[in-house]
Amino acid sequence: MASLHSNRGAKRAREARAALGHTREGPLPDLLQVVEREGDAHVVLLDLPEGVAGAFIAKPGCPLLFVNGDQPISRQRFTLAHEFGHCRMGHASVVDEQIAISGKLRSPKEISANAFAAEFLMPKDAIAAWGRANVEGPATLEHVVLLAYEYGVSAQAARYALETAKVIDSKRGDQLDAEIAEEVHFEVAPRLGLEPLDDDLVDACTHLPRIPAALEGRAFGDFLVGAIDADELAARVGHDPGAVREMLTALKLDRLVPTAAG
Repeated sequence: MASLHSNRGAKRAREARAALGHTREGPLPDLLQVVEREGDAHVVLLDLPEGVAGAFIAKPGCPLLFVNGDQPISRQRFTLAHEFGHCRMGHASVVDEQIAISGKLRSPKEISANAFAAEFLMPKDAIAAWGRANVEGPATLEHVVLLAYEYGVSAQAARYALETAKVIDSKRGDQLDAEIAEEVHFEVAPRLGLEPLDDDLVDACTHLPRIPAALEGRAFGDFLVGAIDADELAARVGHDPGAVREMLTALKLDRLVPTAAG
């Protein structure tokens, strides 16, 4: 049974889709465009430290969503939606290790952000309709992979979405989990002739580091890509280096950008 926190996250995702002009009838047209152009957040793709999947930095006037651009693209999409959830729900700055994105932390905020990501990417109503249109009898691993490729998510995320939408029950979900754990799903896509989803995030992660257009050519943008360190940032913005380093630490940027330590 879904918890209060997961229900809250899913509700906020439905509200976000509606506020940004998107129905709950299918995939978003392009996640990166939706988040930046319509959601007023700013996405940074970096090769983040080991174990770090992403982060939400609640910088006043410029909310930053960090994604580890070295991870599989399906994982990046879920991470981006997760960090956007933190942003939309007004959470404080947070650096998310992979265990948080994988749902292994029971923090209320992480549960809510994961539920937001799942519903924002794969609305329950859309998945239920997909199941009615595509699944006759017990769902198979082929169904899971077809759904995953259509929505640009991992097989595991697609499997969870099918159970959330009641297309499958928990017993069938466990059986599919076992097949996914054995990596059988990697054999399915080539056999079905499926092509991966192509979107702006695919292009962006091939050109790391990636910062939003609003920060290009600015001191803070140069800092984020590692072109300058904390002292050089302080000099360019005309502030005391110690105060700048304190600000970077408060924003948790010292855990994301090596040059933050100065």
